Amino acid sequence: MEPLDLLDELQSIERALGRQKIIDKGPRIIDLDILLYEDEVIDHERLKVPHPGLFEREFVLRPLAE
Repeated sequence: MEPLDLLDELQSIERALGRQKIIDKGPRIIDLDILLYEDEVIDHERLKVPHPGLFEREFVLRPLAE
């Protein structure tokens, strides 16, 4: 699946599970992000890969380290 198609699919899943964008970066029911996409760097208005917050989140870095 291409990166933007994957993003569309993830956002569709979020909506189906009840995610509503009320406050930017606020609490949410579910948050699905594309952290990495093989070795690609993507700089699109809708998608930045690697994820800009990747190195700020220990809960993301620990599984990647394994």
